[in-house]
Amino acid sequence: MSNVKSSIEKLRNIFEVTIDIGEKIQLNDINEIDYYSILCKSIALNKMYKIFNCNVCSFNCDYENEDSIVMVFSIPISTQSQDKDRKHPSEKAMDIIKVIEECFIDIDFMSFKEVKEDKFSYLTIIKKLKEENDE
Repeated sequence: MSNVKSSIEKLRNIFEVTIDIGEKIQLNDINEIDYYSILCKSIALNKMYKIFNCNVCSFNCDYENEDSIVMVFSIPISTQSQDKDRKHPSEKAMDIIKVIEECFIDIDFMSFKEVKEDKFSYLTIIKKLKEENDE
């Protein structure tokens, strides 16, 4: 269970860093994301992270005309890697979704897409940034 707790903390940290100093990307069509370009951009900015043996990147964006954060989890399709758990990509996605739910409670958009040419599945989430009242 400590792996889950550390993943939650890591995800929160990525989210907060993205809010503070993250790059902004333009998402013209949320259903037609160019995953390769997003991942390359995150690598170039040295903003690629690992959670559950999957790569994740995070950017600021506009979603439904509101400031938001988009996170893309890149999940390898191949089970020939050195993964100890050798889970199917959908199982890994469910593990990630559990952590996301624990971390954020609610999100505003989620999609799971397998791109066989890339040999990856992509879990995309978007969380709108809510204005917090002064405490």
